[in-house]
Amino acid sequence: MTNDTTPPLFLLVDGHSLAFRSYFAHAKGRDGGLRTTTGIPTSVTFGFLKALTETIEQERPTHIAIAFDLSDPTFRHTADETYKEGRPEAPEDFKPDLKNLKELLEAMDLPIVTVSGYEADDVIGTLARRVSADEFQVRILSGDRDLFQLVDDERIRVLYLSTTFGRGQPPPREFGPEQVKEKLGVAPSQVVDFKALCGDTSDNIPGVKGIGEKRQSV
Repeated sequence: MTNDTTPPLFLLVDGHSLAFRSYFAHAKGRDGGLRTTTGIPTSVTFGFLKALTETIEQERPTHIAIAFDLSDPTFRHTADETYKEGRPEAPEDFKPDLKNLKELLEAMDLPIVTVSGYEADDVIGTLARRVSADEFQVRILSGDRDLFQLVDDERIRVLYLSTTFGRGQPPPREFGPEQVKEKLGVAPSQVVDFKALCGDTSDNIPGVKGIGEKRQSV
């Protein structure tokens, strides 16, 4: 609950980003990962709900939405048929775990938002801009640096999940403009150009030959 001087806070969750980090945090290096006594995989569900509830306790949002990717091709695939080409398929035990997670989120009355032809990033970007224009503070829970482009001086921050998420590490780090500059060497408004020039191997985006990212220690 907020008082008259505290603006409402909208928590936007990058569903697939958090789900994959949960899976690899709790399944990688284990014999089959976390499972129930009947063999149902739970690495995704456990890690996701643990991180989500801890973030809710820390941030005290007044509103929440969780965005997920769909299996449908997006407008990016239309523009470039090689987009995300070569990316490995999700592990087989990831899929039923994710399905069970979504059922639990629905049972908890936590809204899941998807849009055919668009990725979760696009949904989050649209919602972040719209609700911040309505005087909401916005926090985006994600491990995707692409979302740093949404950070602004006024209302939008990213709660960034590190690659060592789930292994006894501190909670997600809040990124404002200064932290983005420290991490990438560019301002949030320059992230689009930065990614276009450097490319992105995870999405099979080549970038400009001879130009690469200067690694930061953050």
